[in-house]
Amino acid sequence: MDLWPYLGFDHPVPDYTAPEPLAFPSNVAGSMQVWQLPSADRWLALTIGQADPEFPFQLLAAAGEATSLRDDTDGHGG
Repeated sequence: MDLWPYLGFDHPVPDYTAPEPLAFPSNVAGSMQVWQLPSADRWLALTIGQADPEFPFQLLAAAGEATSLRDDTDGHGG
């Protein structure tokens, strides 16, 4: 899953902020792997991120409700 749209740079609302749990990973990683069972209303994701070149790499896990992955960025996400 591409995380760039969740940063909100192309969003029509100037003060758009991605909802958690997508806000933090989208600031330190470009993409993440997402798994969701068809009958489940939750998802699990993994990514590797680095806040800045002088910081260590981090293995990040996130979980959330399926609605947080839907296109709530007005055509710019999900």
